[in-house]
Amino acid sequence: MKKQAHYNPNSKKWIISFVIMIIVSVGVVLGTIGITNAIDKKNNTPVDTGFTINMTTPIAVKDNEYNVTGVEKAFDTQGNFVAYVIKTSNIGYNAEVPIELATTITKDGKYVCGIDIIKQEETEYLGVRIQTDEFKNQFSGRKLPVASSNSIEKGSKIDILSKSTISSEAVINGVNNSSKYLQEFLAE
Repeated sequence: MKKQAHYNPNSKKWIISFVIMIIVSVGVVLGTIGITNAIDKKNNTPVDTGFTINMTTPIAVKDNEYNVTGVEKAFDTQGNFVAYVIKTSNIGYNAEVPIELATTITKDGKYVCGIDIIKQEETEYLGVRIQTDEFKNQFSGRKLPVASSNSIEKGSKIDILSKSTISSEAVINGVNNSSKYLQEFLAE
């Protein structure tokens, strides 16, 4: 007795099934891309914080694991409390001299207002570029946390400096450490 295979070359059902599988697969891929782009746009579009800092007053720093060395409350021109300025010390490429960074974060802890590099002794022509406005301005108005553009971590993407990855990552870590400190010790 000869057994016949279940495959019938004259049947069109397998073609229809194959086409349906391709259409569903394309729909899933395009839907995923659309959702990812919407999330990235939300995280990576800077917002205007809507205030100018007029003065700051120092507050006590609590013992912490985030390398925070100083904290100040920031006030706008009308005297309203609007942000925190949090200073951190982070190891970059030059392990002997940490990068000292000041991160200004809205009082609700959601957005970076800006950063300033207070002190650094990174490599000449490479790591020192963390002090350029082009690099620092990327942080202004960004939703926290921030992440390197070449990482898969969640957060607002920051373009790292070519050939200065370690220095760039140290600044990103400093900003995120400031945010963590704010959430743990300062959140109202």
